Amino acid sequence: MLHPRRRTSRALKALSETASGHDIVVSTDSGAVTLIELNALKSRIEDRHIEVNAKLEQARSLRALADDRHAELGHILVTNPTKWNAPRNLTPMLDQARSLQGRIDVDSEAISTVSQKERHGLSGLVGRVGDWNQSHTAEADRASLAPQLRALLIQIAQSAPPEDFDPATNVRTQAQVAIDQAGTLEGEAKSASAELAAMEEELHRRDAAQREMGFDAPYLAAYLATYGPQPVNGPLQLKRGERALAVIPARLARQQSRTQYVGGSQGMSFPIGHTGIRYRVGSFHGHPVQTQVMTTLDSGNLEITNQRIAFIGAVKSTSVALGRILHVECYSDALAVFRESRENPDYFLTDRPQYALFMLNWATAQT
Repeated sequence: MLHPRRRTSRALKALSETASGHDIVVSTDSGAVTLIELNALKSRIEDRHIEVNAKLEQARSLRALADDRHAELGHILVTNPTKWNAPRNLTPMLDQARSLQGRIDVDSEAISTVSQKERHGLSGLVGRVGDWNQSHTAEADRASLAPQLRALLIQIAQSAPPEDFDPATNVRTQAQVAIDQAGTLEGEAKSASAELAAMEEELHRRDAAQREMGFDAPYLAAYLATYGPQPVNGPLQLKRGERALAVIPARLARQQSRTQYVGGSQGMSFPIGHTGIRYRVGSFHGHPVQTQVMTTLDSGNLEITNQRIAFIGAVKSTSVALGRILHVECYSDALAVFRESRENPDYFLTDRPQYALFMLNWATAQT
């Protein structure tokens, strides 16, 4: 059983494939994974954002159209009181709408009158200034009253019972069709937004894995669960039933012991004749000190199969069956593999230790 410092989940839930267009979505321990490349997923999310925004914008346009039709319907109801039976609760709103409409009509008449006047000479200039002030005041008052009247007409149309006369019936039908279409689009946008949120959560997980491990680990896990490993060519002579899963450039290194004596001696020395040799009387009190040194033995390829992990170098090769691996330690630049009956591990120095660990975990999970 492997016990790496950095683990990638080996256990996968029962495979769940659902069609989303032509996509396959796989349920894993880390969450749902869509079997498309990371860049394709990002593009899909951008397209889905555009789609959702387009639906919402179209729904807003339809809502605005429905309001226009309701305002038109309210005007028809206010100006045709004899063609329908207005409930008593609508009487105050109808009276207020007629009052606002009357004030707007007065302002419009004033503006029209001013525009038809002709002024000449100096006195005409003074008159034109007065007319401009009168017209400006009327226009400002009409601009203030129009939104109030529109809101009131919409409220009347929405509160009134169904009318059985044209054109009120047709206008109400048009308003309802616009509302129904807007509701459909808003429902579709809501559903698409929920899918979009799931896709963005998946993108966040896969982006984080890409940054941490150097490859899209969730995608690879989902792909392996769905299709199994792709064929890989390597230098290892495979056994019957053995399949190569990954071949990674690496260097084999091991820790080796070096012994050094440290200490001193006691005594005295004197020369022997004219030989230049000094003879020392006393004893040596040094002691051996062992240090561990990492030594690179060879460069080659680290090959992981469904049965073993092997290193094939120019002058040095080694392999160990998956069942004899005690545990694995993953470093930023190496993978340390501990095996039975050996105290020191083999160190495989590589630029892709996380990927090697991932494939080793997956291979071990299959045995």
